[in-house]
Amino acid sequence: MPVTVTVLNDYPLVIAGVEALLGPYADRVTLLPGHGGTHVPDPVDVVLFDTFGSGPGWQDQCAQLAREPHVGAVVVYSFITDRRAVDEAVAAGARGFLAKSLAGEELVAGIERIAAGETLTAPARDGDAGPHAVWPAGDSGLSPREAEMLALIAQGLSNEDIATACYLSINTVKSYIRDAYRKIGVTTRPQAVAWALTNGFEPVH
Repeated sequence: MPVTVTVLNDYPLVIAGVEALLGPYADRVTLLPGHGGTHVPDPVDVVLFDTFGSGPGWQDQCAQLAREPHVGAVVVYSFITDRRAVDEAVAAGARGFLAKSLAGEELVAGIERIAAGETLTAPARDGDAGPHAVWPAGDSGLSPREAEMLALIAQGLSNEDIATACYLSINTVKSYIRDAYRKIGVTTRPQAVAWALTNGFEPVH
């Protein structure tokens, strides 16, 4: 029987991208409609929790999902590469931590192993996105990390909050933000927020 899967993220474009990646494997995974928030309304074998734009506290969201009686397993799907994130996800109840650099076949195989009861972690090198990964404003030349900086800025997070959420040093966060500003042609935080909110960075929740 195919594994039932739903994608959880507050950005519709991100959900659509993951669903498109899984689409060719309909004989192995059955996709339930993706959504934002932390509640999954239907029984499902695997919740693929995409951390893009989640901000600080995503571990609490993971734990809440893992406590849902109708959720078979929670899998964190992320650009984050720090081993601490992997350990914290598993400690919060996730049965897997899979990198966005995985090809569709690898992702589906990981989902199947986790649905069968295995705990599987496959983080990636920083910056690895994979050929089919989708993120807001990727067509504007922003890298996954730069895009996530803008998403979190648009939510009102400080650089310190962003560093905590993404397991990056404050200097690295500032560097990504500078590069993002240069690519989108802004110089101030309010300008960046305005640009973000008109270019696909407004979350559902």
